[in-house]
Formats: sequence, C-alpha cells, structure tokens
Amino acid sequence: MVWERRVQATGEEALRQAYNERHERGFLRDRDRFYRAMAQWMQTRSGDRVLESGCGGGYLLRELPECTCFGLDISDVAIQEAKSAAPQAHLILGAAEHLPFKSDYFDHVACLGNLEHFLSPEAGAQELARVCKPDGAVWILLPNSYYSGDLWRVIRFGYGPDHHQPMERFGTINEWRDLLEANHLVVESVRPYNRFKWWKRLMPKNLAYHFLYKCRPRT
Repeated sequence: MVWERRVQATGEEALRQAYNERHERGFLRDRDRFYRAMAQWMQTRSGDRVLESGCGGGYLLRELPECTCFGLDISDVAIQEAKSAAPQAHLILGAAEHLPFKSDYFDHVACLGNLEHFLSPEAGAQELARVCKPDGAVWILLPNSYYSGDLWRVIRFGYGPDHHQPMERFGTINEWRDLLEANHLVVESVRPYNRFKWWKRLMPKNLAYHFLYKCRPRT
C-alpha cells in the first residue's frame, strides 16, 4: 500500500503557499537531460496537444515546441518561471484534482514527480485519465519506497526516503500500479528511472529510484 511520510499542508491554499515558498528557495526540477529524454520517450507528433499536470518551471514543455502545450501548477512562482522557460505554452494556475479541460482533449498527458504530492493522488489520476484521448498516452513518474539508495540510508541512519517537500508519498512498483489502475488508468509499461546512472542498470528494476508509467485511459 502506498504510504505517506508526512503532511504539512492540509488544503489547497496551504499547499500553494508551501510550494511557493519551496520554489523561492530553489526550483524543484530534474536535470535538462531528463526532460530531453522524456520528450523523446513520449514520441509526440507535430500539432499534438500535450498537458503537463504539475508543470513546475515548464522544463518539459520547453522541449516540445512542435506541440500545442498546456501546463498547470498549483504554485504561482512555478507558473511565472514556466512563462520564461516555455513562452509558447498555455499556462494555468490551479489544482490538478479538478483540471479545467474537457474530457478526451489531449494526445499526451504528463505528470512527472508530482502525483505523489497532490492532496488526492486518486482524484489526480482520475483527472489525468479523463482529459486524455482514448488512444492517447498518460505518462506518470513516481518515487519508489524501496529505492536502493534509500535502503542504504535506512541501514546507515535509520531513516526512510525524504524528498523535502510539503507532502510526500512513496510506493513500490506494484503499489503505484494498483493505485493508477484503481483510478481509471491502464498501465501499459513501466520504465525504471535512475537519473542516468549507468551502474544502476545492474540493480533489480524493483529497486529503481523512480518508475515511469506509460498508461492509457480505461474505457
């Protein structure tokens, strides 16, 4: 079962303020190489409509100039950063549990390292499924509660994973799969993600840092 490490924000406005403060200290983001790779993995076509739910600073949207891109984030500070990084994108301030888009609208929907921080991951997953076309793809990156590096951290210090965010959840590869498939998504494939550390390929897939789920809406 997916487990929650801590909750510091219990409502939408509190969560918005917490992430504004967190981004002002330094933006939460992966390296540019990840967003370039993600754009390739998605295999978008010119003119595709793409949504990133929890777009942060717009770093993925910046890599998709041939698409019609939309980004939504709960943080005002993140949206302002995204306007600079991805000026071609349509950017919206809001909560991902109630997306302001009609159903079956997007060819690709991405949620990269964000669903675990939503007030309701279940509602967030349902919304990702709702706005994606039946023949589209939903891409969700989620953290592993049994990451090999965190196991070593437990051995040394007695503490589990901590990504230093206002709200956190972690799960195993199948715990996340169960959550997604219980909320209107069908998982088609799972890619382990280890921040391009080549030697991590020697580790079992189930001990990866994150898992990238390619899903489709359940019809």
